Amino acid sequence: MNYLVIYPGRFHPFHRGHKASYDWLVKKFGEGSVYIATSDVQNPEDSPFSYSDKVDMTTKLGIPASHVVQVKNPYQATEITNNLSSEEKQTTALIFAVSEKDTARFNFKPKKDGTPGYLQPLPENLKELAPMTKHGYVAITPTVNFRVRGVDADSASAVRKMYLAGNDADRTQIITDLYGAPDPDLQAAFDQKLGVNTPENIVTYGAEVIDGGTKEFGESRNIKLKKLSERILKLKQRLKEMRQTNAQDYIDEKISR
Repeated sequence: MNYLVIYPGRFHPFHRGHKASYDWLVKKFGEGSVYIATSDVQNPEDSPFSYSDKVDMTTKLGIPASHVVQVKNPYQATEITNNLSSEEKQTTALIFAVSEKDTARFNFKPKKDGTPGYLQPLPENLKELAPMTKHGYVAITPTVNFRVRGVDADSASAVRKMYLAGNDADRTQIITDLYGAPDPDLQAAFDQKLGVNTPENIVTYGAEVIDGGTKEFGESRNIKLKKLSERILKLKQRLKEMRQTNAQDYIDEKISR
């Protein structure tokens, strides 16, 4: 039986803990079988990095870029599974690999007729695996703590908080601890996407640089809020016009009958 192993996640950022899980999967199933599935969805609160940023992070850690795939939904990853032919699916076991806390994203309930559902926990004996035409499986990866600036870290959110709380030297050390060496390009991406202000990037996520310091929620944010309010008013006016037009069209249609 061949394996198709999909390691899905948001990865904001991809870090050494993720790499440890990837290495565990490679050791168990083979490097050619393991793919990282992630999206390009971004928001400044908890998903700041682009797909391209994540490719940079993973390749810095030695993962082939060809095995980091952009998908719409990482926990379905049809962009990967659909690449297999019907014949290949008959001889390939599909395995999604996630941390224990992410298993709740999958449904292991039986079907209405009582037969097993499509997704099943990965059995200890891999010889029991059925092809992906019949079942898919969910493997639980080990949780690995890693040290960043001398303290334990176990999540991407902890890394983001630590990066924002540090100074320039701290951030250089964080990049070094995460990726094995200083990397100005990655650090610049972290600075930009996490909202670390520089004179070249005056406004980032509602903050502005004034006289070498950072003023939160300054004039730049007020301008943004004003523009947003203006857009909302325009949309409301447009909606009102559309409703009036639709109402008139309805009346005209009734009259013409």
